[in-house]
Amino acid sequence: MIRCSLFILFGVMCWSNLFSQLMLPVQQDTTLLKRSNELVFSGVADYQSTSIGKDITKSFFYGGFIDDGMKGQTSARQQLINRFGVDLNGEIEYRSHNSNIFKDSTKGFLLKHGFYNFSAIEYTEDMFDLLFYGNSAFIGDTAFLTGSRFDSYTFQKIGFGWFDKYSKSSFTLNAIGVHNIVSGRIENGSLYQSASIDSIGLSLNAKYNQSNSNTFCGFGLAVDIDYRFDMPKNKDEKIYFQLLMRNLGVVCLPKVRSYSFKNNLNYASYSIDDLLNASTIFNDLEGTLGPLSDSSSLSTDWKLLPALFQFTKLVDRNSVRKIQGFYGARAYLSSSFMPMFFSGIDYQPVKWYRIGLQASYGGFSNLRWGMYSALKFNRFSLGLASENLFSKTGESIILRMSCLF
Repeated sequence: MIRCSLFILFGVMCWSNLFSQLMLPVQQDTTLLKRSNELVFSGVADYQSTSIGKDITKSFFYGGFIDDGMKGQTSARQQLINRFGVDLNGEIEYRSHNSNIFKDSTKGFLLKHGFYNFSAIEYTEDMFDLLFYGNSAFIGDTAFLTGSRFDSYTFQKIGFGWFDKYSKSSFTLNAIGVHNIVSGRIENGSLYQSASIDSIGLSLNAKYNQSNSNTFCGFGLAVDIDYRFDMPKNKDEKIYFQLLMRNLGVVCLPKVRSYSFKNNLNYASYSIDDLLNASTIFNDLEGTLGPLSDSSSLSTDWKLLPALFQFTKLVDRNSVRKIQGFYGARAYLSSSFMPMFFSGIDYQPVKWYRIGLQASYGGFSNLRWGMYSALKFNRFSLGLASENLFSKTGESIILRMSCLF
């Protein structure tokens, strides 16, 4: 019974929206393009974790059975604090290289559209065992839940901006439409199961917030800034860098439903059939959480988007070197995402083909290995990458295509 109730509190936060960024190294080219227009598509599907096995994640995403072996392997990997995150996004961008709408002839304009889902979970090691093994795992012991949290943002944007035709620096102002935002916190929580298994003590101070279920439940503004600059390496070469900020903005969410849990809960008053009823949990959220919470409210909320910040040493497309190195750091405006550092090697065996390897540490996981491959012709380029090779706790695929016409 206690296991089912905690699934409602923590699990509803997780599964309502779950379903890497820029690992393909950006190539700097300061020459003017010969074509007037450029169309770029990029897509990312990535999930990563410090501890949860991807066999368990696949079972939740695609369906399947979670056996004791899968749970045991993941339980053995649990740390004091664990993280799990999903980054799912796609962007399409149009750039006009011969436009004259700006007085400065070196400036072109761009149009952008994108959709994003960013979900982050941070939880204690006891939370995993409690959800997957129940309170029987803590007979005569206490499960500590304090600090567990969840955030999920689903939104899209339409933007207009300008870029420099030589440096490729750009600035975009975006209108944001929010589809859904949910968040939850366990500020203070613990569960004690008596050694005689005749009583359970649960102390819980938690909050859960969800935007309304309309097609667009909030609106806002955000900017994308891509600043490129160089430093001299020697008298013949320069090193190029990129400072990137994406989706840096704020949204307004009317009619956000908030639930507060501040009491010791009496689980004997709920039947297991009521708690497991999927229709009640997901279609009538207020009907399920209302009796469990001691208060609920409806209000207007303002939220910062989970903006991306990244600093990168770029690959110089015009360099005569066959092998180049790249490195950098990445962060999201999310307390669950640890600053990530990465470094890699880019190899160009022929003019139209590149291949590379990367290592990274941080984010929602620990050490990860990645690999990419990229083709470039006169009018078309294609890149494919993964940041999660050989990983037992994550998967990713990154795609980038561009076309000149």
